[in-house]
Amino acid sequence: MKNWLHDLFFFGAIIVDNPDVNQLSDFFFEAAETERALPPAIRKQKLGSWPEYAQQWSAYGSVEFAPKLPAPSPQQVSRYTKALYLGIEHMDKDDRKLIWAVSHSAAYRERGAQWQMLARIYGLRDGRQIKRRYTDAIVRLWAKLRYEEEEILAKYF
Repeated sequence: MKNWLHDLFFFGAIIVDNPDVNQLSDFFFEAAETERALPPAIRKQKLGSWPEYAQQWSAYGSVEFAPKLPAPSPQQVSRYTKALYLGIEHMDKDDRKLIWAVSHSAAYRERGAQWQMLARIYGLRDGRQIKRRYTDAIVRLWAKLRYEEEEILAKYF
C-alpha cells in the first residue's frame, strides 16, 4: 500500500519524507494562494446595459485595467486538495480555522501574515498571541503527522 503522506510533499524534483514545520506552513500558504486563484463558484451574471464611459476623444484609455490572477496549474490544484484533506483529517476545528485564516492573510503578500488584523478578529490585543497560536497549531500538526507516519511504517515494514 502506497503511503499518501509520501506523495503529499513533492517540491520540484525533491520528495520530502518528513516535512518540517516551515514546509508545512509554506504548503498551506501555497494552498491559500491557489484557492484565491481559482475561479469563483458562482459566476456573475452578464449585465444587460452598457457600461459607463467618457464621451470625449481625450478620454481614450481612461478605463482602469485590473489584471486577473493566473489560473492555477493542475499540480497546484492537486496540492490544494491534499492540503484540504490534511486539514480536515488531522486538525481540530480551531486549529484548522486559524491556519486557514493566517494562510489567507499571507496570500500574495511579501511581508507575510497580517498578525494585528487577525488578532483583532480573534478579540486579542497583540498579534504575537496569534502568531504563537499559529506556531503551536502547525507544530501539533507536524507532531501528529510524524507520529502517524512512524506508526504506519512500523505497521507495514
